[in-house]
Amino acid sequence: MLCPRCGRGAPPGSVVCAYCGCRLPSTAASPSRMTCARCGKFMPLRGKLEKRVMCPECESRYNQEVVSERDREERRKALDVSQIIVRNPELREKIMARLGLKQFNGRFYVDYVSYQDICYWDKCVSYAKNLETAKRYEDAAKVYESIEMWKEAGLLREKKTSRTVKHVTVNLNDLIEKLRSGGLSIPFKCNSCGASIVLDRNSNAEGLKFCSYCGSAIDTDSIVSILKDALK
Repeated sequence: MLCPRCGRGAPPGSVVCAYCGCRLPSTAASPSRMTCARCGKFMPLRGKLEKRVMCPECESRYNQEVVSERDREERRKALDVSQIIVRNPELREKIMARLGLKQFNGRFYVDYVSYQDICYWDKCVSYAKNLETAKRYEDAAKVYESIEMWKEAGLLREKKTSRTVKHVTVNLNDLIEKLRSGGLSIPFKCNSCGASIVLDRNSNAEGLKFCSYCGSAIDTDSIVSILKDALK
């Protein structure tokens, strides 16, 4: 660098001329210039005035990346919803109504709140099916009611009633038939009045539903249990 006063050279980095004592001009970059946060290139003065941190090229690429990421996220949520419908078809109409769709052909949009609700419905239905497998029909019906699937809850309660009645009736008739063929006589007490009721070859399933003394209903499960123990 040359001194502007005496014209002599000065070592690089010098602040004052060693010959005349004149202050040398600074070689630092102009404070009006700034670099891009991504590529490190110098940005024009208007970039500083507009408070930008990236050059126009990097900013354009960044915006494209944001749009692509948002598009991938929307596709992922739509795919998850489609898989939920395949896994639990009971939710098809409920999901269509929530998203305002007439059919699932083509691409559809799923907002964040709807996506969270649909995932919650999926967990509830899967849990209710597990309860049904364990024959806990009433608990499964309550789970369906919690997400307002009233039809499924009613069908489960009907299934519970029909299975219980069929099981008791068939078993009781079979046991009475074995009682007749064996010529056995088994005493049984009414839980209400304590009267002694005899189970023998003359008994029938319809007559054992009510006590012949007090008219109260008899627990058929208890009769079935007694007959099973006696016929072992």
